[in-house]
Amino acid sequence: MLIVLNKTATLMFWLLALLVWSQGWGGYLGWLPVMALVVLGVHVLEVLYFWVAFRKDSHNPLADAVQILVFGIFHLRRFIEQRAQ
Repeated sequence: MLIVLNKTATLMFWLLALLVWSQGWGGYLGWLPVMALVVLGVHVLEVLYFWVAFRKDSHNPLADAVQILVFGIFHLRRFIEQRAQ
């Protein structure tokens, strides 16, 4: 249940960042697109890590890579936990 909540919050973050970027809002919200680029950079690194370490454990590596790009560790954690067992 907590993973679903985390994924929902992450999706809301991306939608809000796109909205702020498209509307050109200022103030504190104006920093959100910049922060989204930083988060995107981290998620790209997580996708690379997945592709090297866990691609063979996935039934659909491309779909999992896209989900990791959007949700980051909240999707990648599934593969880490499987490997740990």
